[in-house]
Amino acid sequence: MNTKELNFEIQNLGLKNPPLLSEDEHLKYVNDWRGQYIGRAAAVLRPSNTLEVSNIMKFAFDNNIPIVPQGGNTSLCGAATPDNTGDSIIVSLEKMNNVRQFNKNAQTITVESGMILSQIHDVVEKEGLFFPLSLGAKGSCMIGGNLSTNAGGVNVLKYGNTRELCLGLEIVLPDGRIMNLLSELKKDNTGYDLKNLFIGAEGTLGIITAATMRLFRLPKMITTLFVEANKISNAVKLLNVFNTHFPDRIESFELMPKVFWEVAKNNIENIKLPFENLPDMGVLIDISSFSKSEITSNENGQLPIIKSIENILEECFDLELISNATICNNEAQRKSLWSIREAAAESEKKELENSNLIKCLKHDISLPVESIDDFHKEAQKMISEFLPDLKTIYFGHLGDGNLHYNVFGNGSLPDGFQGKSINLTTELYKIVHKYNGSFSAEHGIGQLKKNNLKNHKNKTAYSLMTIIKKQLDPKGIMNPGKVLFY
Repeated sequence: MNTKELNFEIQNLGLKNPPLLSEDEHLKYVNDWRGQYIGRAAAVLRPSNTLEVSNIMKFAFDNNIPIVPQGGNTSLCGAATPDNTGDSIIVSLEKMNNVRQFNKNAQTITVESGMILSQIHDVVEKEGLFFPLSLGAKGSCMIGGNLSTNAGGVNVLKYGNTRELCLGLEIVLPDGRIMNLLSELKKDNTGYDLKNLFIGAEGTLGIITAATMRLFRLPKMITTLFVEANKISNAVKLLNVFNTHFPDRIESFELMPKVFWEVAKNNIENIKLPFENLPDMGVLIDISSFSKSEITSNENGQLPIIKSIENILEECFDLELISNATICNNEAQRKSLWSIREAAAESEKKELENSNLIKCLKHDISLPVESIDDFHKEAQKMISEFLPDLKTIYFGHLGDGNLHYNVFGNGSLPDGFQGKSINLTTELYKIVHKYNGSFSAEHGIGQLKKNNLKNHKNKTAYSLMTIIKKQLDPKGIMNPGKVLFY
């Protein structure tokens, strides 16, 4: 089918939103957020409902046209970017952004895939409820993409990944069939849990068009504190202390070492530092309170939750686990600290653009929490021996063992760094594997980590994944070139 015929057939699909057919109209859809991948598309279609998605898929299936599903286009692994052949149709879910059902009593919400994450937060918080999925891209990422990558974020320690927050899905299969698995049920043992095949599949098995998500009571208060733990081993001990004193109430436990703050200070305007000097090993902690008594001032005018935290901090000072600490006194201070943490990816991007750094190797890894310190020491030794003048910028969700471990090269590096960088990542993943970790914690596989998945995934599991792919997508039209070789 030539371009003219394709455009004619697309026009006859009867879509509410006009197709985008010119290269100029495609620009924001074919460029990956990091600028690492740039593709081309035959068309960008923006369906307004599930039936339109079904009609698009039937047309694509009958004509063997590759389909690239896309949400907010914030993938960090190139999962939403087409290849450069120009043969693919991008199906953007951005126009499917409605709340289908909101059940306050059942604490569930059913939303379409194109709904922006922060919009879900706004809707439910007005009713005193809380949707815990939260990440730096919350103002632009969409729930369909969050599900397709099984996104993590800052609240996994208490609430789990996106998979744990999902009760049901509506999916359009590669041949256009609609599978409605939307449900508010907390218990349903009627055979295989098919929805979990599509969560984390990155659009390679079908298109998620809607989801029913779990909600939670909005805490009466969240107390945020920032402490300086000096070294990773102290931060891990600190996590154990706080988990002991506040079981199931630690919402976030974020590691923010000095290298993180150096990048933040360079690239965030009017940044407000928590301490006069940059912390060597900072930890950002959120603790939720659900009891009114904890947040009601005592006879001394102090909140009991604050007094409890101060007592724990005194204990940690005595144990020499920390050297400095501050508790946020108001929401403005809290938001200021969190805005710095949530701007991490953007800060690194600017650092790469504005400094003499020439290459960044991004690693989204997870490890058993107790192994993180040993991993870091071994990884730093390997990196320093690999090539001189490499800089590691790392930070992440220490509470659930997820580190963003990024290695930068500078202008003085030899020309061979580009080729050797693949070997460095391979060696780093060997160390991750040694400590029983994962090379992909929350960003997914996309096209960036296909080789890593094939090399590191259990062989039987990888084989089964390819069998499932071939059965559900026999023509291989769903997001080709992503996740698997098949």
